[in-house]
Amino acid sequence: MSARSGDRTDSRWAAFEWWQDRLATVFFGEQQRNRPVLFFINSTELCDLQGGAEVEELGAAVSSVLAWHGNPYSPVVDRCRTWRRGMREDPPPSLPLLAAAVLAAANMQRTEAGPGAPAYYARLAEVLQPRWDSGGRHRKPLESHYGAVVDQWVCLDEWLREQGGARGLSTIKENPTYSKIGYAQSQALIRASDHAALQRFFQAASLSPGQPVDGTRLLEALKQWSIINPEGLSQTLRQTLHASAESGLLKPLLVTLLANWDGTTALDRSASGLSQVPLRVVLDADFMGWEMRWHAEAVDGVDRDRLQHSGGTLELALGASHRAYTLSGAVPDLAQALRHGLTARGARTRVRVESSRDVLALREDPIAGGWTETDGLTVFESYVFLFTKSGQGPLQSLLADAGQRWYHPEAAPLPGWKLTPELRFTDELALRRALERSGIRNIRHVPGHRLSLRNGLLVKREWQHRSLFLLGAEPDVVVPQEVREAGLVTLDGQPLAVPAEGLVVLRDKGLAPGPHELAADGMVTDFYLVEAAEPPSDGSAGPVPSTHSGTVTVPLDGDVRFLTAQGHFLTIRRPPEPAWWSERAPVLCGGGTARVPVPPESVWLVAIPGIGTPAVTLLRPQDPDFGTLSKSAKDFWSKVVLVSLTGLPHATLWKRYREAALSQFPRGGFTRV
Repeated sequence: MSARSGDRTDSRWAAFEWWQDRLATVFFGEQQRNRPVLFFINSTELCDLQGGAEVEELGAAVSSVLAWHGNPYSPVVDRCRTWRRGMREDPPPSLPLLAAAVLAAANMQRTEAGPGAPAYYARLAEVLQPRWDSGGRHRKPLESHYGAVVDQWVCLDEWLREQGGARGLSTIKENPTYSKIGYAQSQALIRASDHAALQRFFQAASLSPGQPVDGTRLLEALKQWSIINPEGLSQTLRQTLHASAESGLLKPLLVTLLANWDGTTALDRSASGLSQVPLRVVLDADFMGWEMRWHAEAVDGVDRDRLQHSGGTLELALGASHRAYTLSGAVPDLAQALRHGLTARGARTRVRVESSRDVLALREDPIAGGWTETDGLTVFESYVFLFTKSGQGPLQSLLADAGQRWYHPEAAPLPGWKLTPELRFTDELALRRALERSGIRNIRHVPGHRLSLRNGLLVKREWQHRSLFLLGAEPDVVVPQEVREAGLVTLDGQPLAVPAEGLVVLRDKGLAPGPHELAADGMVTDFYLVEAAEPPSDGSAGPVPSTHSGTVTVPLDGDVRFLTAQGHFLTIRRPPEPAWWSERAPVLCGGGTARVPVPPESVWLVAIPGIGTPAVTLLRPQDPDFGTLSKSAKDFWSKVVLVSLTGLPHATLWKRYREAALSQFPRGGFTRV
């Protein structure tokens, strides 16, 4: 426990003391031995720290003990003066005040451009708003006496050094440009969760612990590395890397982290030691229109966990692909989480969703199975945007400045949100400048260093896959300069030779029909190849093909869809019966058929007639690999999950699909009637 003065019984200090103990345990506990201490605090971190404790929020807890008729910081200074005369075993009793100072710096980065002092003190006044209405008059004493806060940063730095690394290594540095507010600002740039990614950067750059290095060179090297390896770097740090106004704060901090590095790397962890599970929004085209859901990316070493949040218990279970979790239990509401944010904690993992985002960018992700939330935009990639009424203006400005037309958006399957058509940026410089001017802080520009496909003959796009090419008319691959070294680019796991100009021709490489994967230094691009269908010699409808390529004959009436190994249904676009058919042959109306192409990911063809038993036909054998099914998909499964194919060769495989679908329904909630 921290040293406290004789006013222990004063109820005003109860919340302050709770925050002191909590911050001391998390940031300066024994688990921090010989590790750099990154005292990062923002609103989401505070919610995580507070958990379910019934205690005042940090700002109110600090504001309630300040003296508003003189030097507001004097009560905290007095406590620290008493602490100095004691054993000094625990951190100085000023941690809540310093945390509030960092929170103000983090809020300034969210709402203001640049690290100027006026913006900082405006945010500090918001954090430390007194309970009585000051009309903003409390800002002046907070600024005038801020030197007292600087003294507490110096005191904390001295205490950490006295401990010899037993309670963490100090990253507190004086900044020559911002001699007062620079202490708090430097702590608001890098989160504890960034540390693992920075360790990987140090190792990739062949740096050594304690190696003398120029801060400018170190920052430039990190900028380049982060372009290709953004994983694990927080949004705050990625934005800071490209903000010239904050480079003076970041450079000495990076030098300190390198000096204190022990030469090893670790798994990405939060300050609480829990693995961060990325939880992203997915927009998927279902047979009833657009569906929205969550995609939880798997983390190493965790098969399942139970996470507590304000709405209940969220359960994570590793899916069959081992690349994503299946969500069950109290799955967070999308609209609520996007507006108010979300923090969930389990025994081994945590989930965090940032609040108050009015524009979301989404790109196709084959693992998530739909348009998936991303924080980076690059050229020659397809995107769609979700936005609220508040986000429409900034998004329109972004698209106009980047050379894109504004098309009438459609309603998104989320109240208050709309959806743009598919867009593709082609001007690198225009995109970067447009993002800088837009004011959209949760989306960044990623220079065009991803593998991209050019030329080739695209097959019809009905199947929501933008990389479906005809076999024999394969695309070319454009490889960025940074990854043209021998052995860095692979095709289906095998090294791919890259010419000096960076254009790889895939034709005549003997590729087979089906999926293929290009990879380079963590970047992955996938595409499908399909064979050309042979036209029928007599014009009659042929049987269902035994392979997934080609075409299949389907009825024009009833409910007919393709089924994938993930349990998703693909809507079949069938031509309407011609008017002359209805007029001249009313007795035959409803009996027409059409030949349609088969998507490469299709496993089954399911036909539900208006009257009669559903028909299920196998297109190609593949075991089920279900993730989380949307509500619409479950509704359709409820119509066919009891259909048995007893006596047919593929009855056993269909049974496994039925069992996978039934596992998505609550027990006791599904019976034959």
